[in-house]
Amino acid sequence: MPKLDDFFETHAATLPESVRQAVMNASIPGLIDEPRVPELAAALTEPGLDLPELAISGLWLLAGDLDRSHSISQNDSSAEGSFWHGIMHRRESDYSNAKYWFRRVGSHPVLIRVKQLHESVYSDPYDFIDQVEKACLGRTHDPAVTQWLLKAQWTEWQLLMIECLAK
Repeated sequence: MPKLDDFFETHAATLPESVRQAVMNASIPGLIDEPRVPELAAALTEPGLDLPELAISGLWLLAGDLDRSHSISQNDSSAEGSFWHGIMHRRESDYSNAKYWFRRVGSHPVLIRVKQLHESVYSDPYDFIDQVEKACLGRTHDPAVTQWLLKAQWTEWQLLMIECLAK
């Protein structure tokens, strides 16, 4: 289960109970299309779910359903929609397409904050994508680097979720 960072805990409390519990019980998202979180997918398909569409896109990413996340984010031209879209392509190993979507994000407070919190592995989203690609292709031989990438990605997800829940 991913540990929620302190900055995200109060925001997680605003999620519907079934979604919040599923998020707290989920595995930390992998650098690629893994793992699947059926409990979260079930919570996201409950009738009457009242969350912003882009928050739902991010939750589908956490649930491991990249297609459902993609169907939402590709139809939203905002910086946050492009951000989820870029993460989705990065997780499906379409690295050049991920960079395209991050160019559409432009300067974003989430990017600045992730860089502050994970400066050793996150100088900018393009370098981060390159590092993820290297790790996924087995070119990063230090498991600690992969763990830092996973932590940075988890921070990125939480910060972007906060942005989307606020809209």
